[in-house]
Amino acid sequence: MTRSICVIGNLNVDLVMGTLAHWPEPGTETFLDRCDLRPGGSAANTALALQRLEHPAGLISAVGSDPLADILAARFSGRLDRIRRLDGQTGISFGVLHDGAERSFLSFGGHLAALDLAMVEALLEGWPLEDALVLVAGGFATPGLAAEGEALLTWLRRAGAGIAIDPGWPDGGWTPATRAQVMGWAALSDHLLLNDKELTALAARPEDDLAAAARSLSDGLPERCHIIAKRGPRGASCWQGGRVCHASAPPTAPFDTVGAGDAFNAGYLAAIAEGAAPEAALGRGCATASRLIAEFPRGTGPLADRWA
Repeated sequence: MTRSICVIGNLNVDLVMGTLAHWPEPGTETFLDRCDLRPGGSAANTALALQRLEHPAGLISAVGSDPLADILAARFSGRLDRIRRLDGQTGISFGVLHDGAERSFLSFGGHLAALDLAMVEALLEGWPLEDALVLVAGGFATPGLAAEGEALLTWLRRAGAGIAIDPGWPDGGWTPATRAQVMGWAALSDHLLLNDKELTALAARPEDDLAAAARSLSDGLPERCHIIAKRGPRGASCWQGGRVCHASAPPTAPFDTVGAGDAFNAGYLAAIAEGAAPEAALGRGCATASRLIAEFPRGTGPLADRWA
């Protein structure tokens, strides 16, 4: 039986433009060749990819009260989507693409600061959480929700859901307090989804010591927790208990890598929800991400038939 996926977290507008070799001098104007205005945020990116994989899923989030909110809400009007309208400006991120598939962001949080535990619990009323798989994504982009992260995950566990988290990169860096906070979330989770730099930073290990970092984290987490390292063109790895598995990434021609890790999350979790083993799920995640980062602007058509 296929499990539904509930995605909780940040939804904002992404304005992605490129490519830019060097930041312009103050007071000047630079024209770029390509532009894409679309829903963004870690949680929303994953929910959009799940839509394209045609997997039963819904996004739990909020938008502001300006015209940008209408653009976002229109993409999340399905049976399992729950989007709250809030007073104020909708959050927006301006992403600049550079040569070599690198990117830089300028972000305004806007409405995201108001998303909290009470709001999420209200939005989830009637949502079929029993035996669903829940992803809490972009935790540090929603500070109100992050402050109550353990309470949220405990509530979801009591509702009978499996839990995955992708906290992202903390704005203030990986301090001892931030590491302790994320480890508290991970202890309540079944899947900890990080990129390789996040994993080594969380474990306070050098970036070239990924395996040791993962083993260090495993020692402090329940055996059920799958620690995932998203490694870009090098694929992905999973540590769970004493087991390790890897998957390679298919060849691709990346142009817009914004949301690559979120697309991986969608493919990986869809496979897990369908009963796949971790290695197969890693492969599905890599395939989904590889396809999406070659698109610009991002498409909306189905992806399910392409990964069979």
